[in-house]
Amino acid sequence: MLPSSEAMMQCMFCTTDLDFLSVSEREAHYEHHLLNDLDKPGEGSQTKPIILDSITDASKVLGYRSDASATSSKKITFPCMNETDVFWYAAQDKPPPSSFTPGLVPFLRKGLIKAHARGSIRKAALCYDNAVHVNRESWDASWGCGYRNFLMACAGLMTQEKQPLYFPLLDSPISPGIRNLQVWIEAAWGAGFDHEGREELKKLIKTRKWIGTSDLWVAFVFRGIPAELVDFDLRKQPQVKASDLVINWVINYFTPKQAQEKPTNAFEFLKVSPVISTDKMPLILQHDGHSRTVVGYEVDKNGLTSLLVFDPSHKPSSEIRNAAIAEYSLARQDSSSALNQGTSGQDTSGSLKRKRSGTLSSTQEKAGKQSSHKPPSPLKNGLSLENTSREGKEPDFYTMVKKFRLEPKNLSKKKEYQILYFPMTAPLTDYERMQRKEVRSTKIS
Repeated sequence: MLPSSEAMMQCMFCTTDLDFLSVSEREAHYEHHLLNDLDKPGEGSQTKPIILDSITDASKVLGYRSDASATSSKKITFPCMNETDVFWYAAQDKPPPSSFTPGLVPFLRKGLIKAHARGSIRKAALCYDNAVHVNRESWDASWGCGYRNFLMACAGLMTQEKQPLYFPLLDSPISPGIRNLQVWIEAAWGAGFDHEGREELKKLIKTRKWIGTSDLWVAFVFRGIPAELVDFDLRKQPQVKASDLVINWVINYFTPKQAQEKPTNAFEFLKVSPVISTDKMPLILQHDGHSRTVVGYEVDKNGLTSLLVFDPSHKPSSEIRNAAIAEYSLARQDSSSALNQGTSGQDTSGSLKRKRSGTLSSTQEKAGKQSSHKPPSPLKNGLSLENTSREGKEPDFYTMVKKFRLEPKNLSKKKEYQILYFPMTAPLTDYERMQRKEVRSTKIS
């Protein structure tokens, strides 16, 4: 006799009835999707979350029962129903949503260079240029920091060119999103990942439960993206030195090996830039109660090192956002100009679905400078190059950098930290994924 529809367990990818399958068979079913569906070419990121209204009990879909079985089938409601759950990354042609701010890394670089010229800092290092700041909104203000950091990570991973296969792994079959991340994590549980997290959270879809860097690790590894966790236990460290462990680790992460070698003569010294631009992905730093995305560091004139962070609880002012988007728009203009020169005489109207922008080669830079071709206006894509202050006055980049600074005295207030970072190695094989079903990390104390 077939079970009733209320008791039926369905695959969230293909809606196949899983009711008669064992746990191991369900895991194999999900593995089939991951090994086959993810190989199909993506159609571009879909910013809308999947429709979950038909799922009356998400725990049944994944083959387990919530402890709160009496209320598990009730529809969850929220005080603020206007959920603007979208995803955006810098290679897209459409303008960024109001909670997404591209161009902040080039913006910070300008400010840091000015700070160095004033003698306020000794040096600094920044992450990948196309990193995007994503701030929380009213509907997720009390619980969304982990999810917003996830969106920042995805925005960088889906535009970088070092590992292009990351894009289809992240974009299909379910693209990034706040509610979609909850589906990712529960799907990972259904495939046998993170038993401890499953037991602790029990149900995640359509809830406002906090998630941490370990949950993000599970989501990325489940999708085949290499990720690593580092745990810092500072409880036995004196308060003065507690933050040094975290800061020194971040400095080592963002500083290229060649930059770590001291110049041997005056000529080599002149070649060393005080503000280093890298291709490193941002990392996520979590402590009890909050998490931030770290995009670099700065060393002030007294030798004090502060982290540079994108805090999801901080919404950039309109002045900062306009200045950052102006930087982003100019970079797109330069990239478009060079691209047009490199494809002269070719019809590019039907080119790749994913258009990328990034660092130009010296040949492309020369071609762009020598070209008399007028680049396309960013206004076509809804982006404005309008000055952020009246009468064409340039914004004070140096002062604005302070908004993104996390100083050691604030880091030392917490005794335990966890960092999630991306080593940017090849996508995980099926065997490697299976070896990561339990969360693991490197311990530093």
